[in-house]
Amino acid sequence: METKTGRVLRIEKTSIHDGEGLRTVVFLKGCPLRCKWCSTPESQRSEIEFGYGMDMTAEEIVKEVCKDEVFFFHSGGGVTVSGGEPLTQIEFVRDLLEKCREQGIETAVETSLYAPFEEIRMLLPFLTSMYIDYKVADEARHIFYTGVSNKLIKENLVKVNEAFDGPIHVRIPVIPTVNLFEQNMEDTARFMDPLKQVKDIELLPYHRLGMDTYAKLKRVYELKDIETPPMDEMRKMARVIQETAPRLGVKIKGEPVAPLD
Repeated sequence: METKTGRVLRIEKTSIHDGEGLRTVVFLKGCPLRCKWCSTPESQRSEIEFGYGMDMTAEEIVKEVCKDEVFFFHSGGGVTVSGGEPLTQIEFVRDLLEKCREQGIETAVETSLYAPFEEIRMLLPFLTSMYIDYKVADEARHIFYTGVSNKLIKENLVKVNEAFDGPIHVRIPVIPTVNLFEQNMEDTARFMDPLKQVKDIELLPYHRLGMDTYAKLKRVYELKDIETPPMDEMRKMARVIQETAPRLGVKIKGEPVAPLD
């Protein structure tokens, strides 16, 4: 029987930004979205390019992940499969998650949910938490800035909320001119509020750390003139979410925002 491989971008150890505790993060290649602000453009295409990417089996990855088990035990961490978009390699990711759970390792996936729900459902039994990258509430703006509609994403989030019994965490990259305005945050919070498995919303301030990679890949970075939003603007967006959906926790770059009085 032929051993299946997945196309991996890289594996990062002891991350504190991709789930609870210390995480080993497996970044995969391939993504159906083309977000204009993408900070890892080297993850977008599935093929190996400019030295970015390698093929690994699930067994090879699990062996590497297991080296960090002591850190998982003491910190409450585990493995997070990210991208690119992990759902572009659904069978490989399912195999990887299943093998991690067999080792008793906590598992998470970071995804946009842009895939058929029946494929997403394949992963749910092997996940202990989910991180959903939610870009823009308005469909037309979502199409303009990511290249795809968010209709399927919203439908899948509703279905995942019903089918998954673990916590769902929503992450929003906050980008001036794109989604940094009150109506977007209000619409987002109103959509998330009835979804009981959604526990919190994390706001991630825009940055331009991927610009050098765009140059290496010989691609144009369209948002080079946009600045990182000031903290007072981030807090303002957090307050809109809190006022619209008080039950939801809110974080700014991993730090909890104090609830409203």
